[in-house]
Amino acid sequence: MLANQRIGIHRKLMKTAAAADLYPVAIGTDAIVYPSPGPGPLDVLPHTGEGKPVPGTFRLGVSPGMVKHQGTRTVLWAEERFEEHGGVFNVANLIKDDPTAGEGE
Repeated sequence: MLANQRIGIHRKLMKTAAAADLYPVAIGTDAIVYPSPGPGPLDVLPHTGEGKPVPGTFRLGVSPGMVKHQGTRTVLWAEERFEEHGGVFNVANLIKDDPTAGEGE
């Protein structure tokens, strides 16, 4: 079951890269971090001309196969964590575990 989930995520990563030329900056156990031009998760996800998600890419929601927004942080926040942890950490896991991650800076 975990292998199927991992394969599905890899496929969605590749489709997102092909559709939007967008690549993750960090991948955690169940979190993926993308650079974003805006503060919300919809700023990252590629959409068709009609505003619908590109087929095969990530979709926000609570149904199986969909992803949820774990948090939005700034590059300065990541730099502070880098200095705090001495460069030995995965920013994907810190965003998820940070109690202030949902506040969106």
